[in-house]
Amino acid sequence: MKKAVKTISLLTAMLSLMLFSAIAYYDGILPDSYCYEQGKGLSFESVKYITASEGGEYPVSATDKSRDVRLMLMGIFPVKTVEASSSQPPVVMSGGMPFGIKLTAGGAVVIDFFEIDGRCPAKECGLREGDIIISSGGEAVNSNQQFADTVMKSRGNPIELIISRDGERKSLHLSPVEDDGTYKAGVEVRDSSAGIGTVTFYDPVCKMFAGLGHAVCDSVTGEIFPCGRGEVAPVEITGVRKSKNGEPGELLGIFSGSSSTGTITLNCERGVYGALSISPKDSDLYPIAFKQDIRTGEAYIISTLDGEGPKEYSVTIESIDLSGDSTKNMVIRVTDEELLRKAGGIVQGMSGSPIIQDGKLVGAVTHVFVKDTRSGYATFAEDMYNQMLSCRAQEGLSETLAFAS
Repeated sequence: MKKAVKTISLLTAMLSLMLFSAIAYYDGILPDSYCYEQGKGLSFESVKYITASEGGEYPVSATDKSRDVRLMLMGIFPVKTVEASSSQPPVVMSGGMPFGIKLTAGGAVVIDFFEIDGRCPAKECGLREGDIIISSGGEAVNSNQQFADTVMKSRGNPIELIISRDGERKSLHLSPVEDDGTYKAGVEVRDSSAGIGTVTFYDPVCKMFAGLGHAVCDSVTGEIFPCGRGEVAPVEITGVRKSKNGEPGELLGIFSGSSSTGTITLNCERGVYGALSISPKDSDLYPIAFKQDIRTGEAYIISTLDGEGPKEYSVTIESIDLSGDSTKNMVIRVTDEELLRKAGGIVQGMSGSPIIQDGKLVGAVTHVFVKDTRSGYATFAEDMYNQMLSCRAQEGLSETLAFAS
């Protein structure tokens, strides 16, 4: 009898530990706020055993669209209370077409340092990698050459630098040193960046586009390249260098014209955002999926690999991560034989390619796995859309937009 009681007690303790561990796990991976489709309620396609309960009907009216909802494990055990808002998903035009990215920093970005006779004046004055030199010697810096000219004209006398660091302006004093008849600061700077990406979607209401799904980063520092001004340039895809395990490939293309086809106002972790002078043609309309409605399984991407324009290619969404603010929200795997034949999987330049599942735009391709180029990461379209709205608000546009209730 005592042995049976002891066994039951041990089993109960083990089950309790498993239950508490499961609750802690789900509490950690599930976000604290959600939008869900009006009239349908909050549910989770990719998370097993979790349901939502709020002790009443889900809110459907414009005046009662947000409230606290309790997430339950197996419908019995409370996990956490979250904020849930009912909404009609926004409808956007699908992308899939390549675009040229031209970014100007609005100054000179510090990317590296070097020594002159054992000294580095730039480091000595307090400059750091990623600083943006806005002015030097009282003159605005709009290019690398302007900064170099100011250093040369200093003849070794101290120069006041106005820099931007983490969004704050600072004043530093640089004392260049002479080297073989020239004056140097011991710093390498960059004033612009360019590349090719893929448009994810265009919002005909906001008149804005979202693309790339990840930031344009400096090739040396790896930091997000600051966007003082940016342009969208027309691009002609000339071919594909195929990916192979250990060596990701890339789209090959050229900027096909000198005229701009749009502006870029934001370069951030979730991609690039701006306005197009002409809205995309022949693009289908898709509602944007709320992240908890995305499921593992079949989907397709829209991407351009040649001069024939955007095409659909089958993929599988293998995993979905709802936790945190990371942009690596999904793992996808290419299953389309034509895409594998042409490109060997995911290639650089396909970043931003929209992912469609169940008639909704669920995300954008962002990264290729170096060791397995058939697979890569993707980010949520919902997060990109919200980033676009934030960008619009920061630009001081008067209309207030959100997921319409």
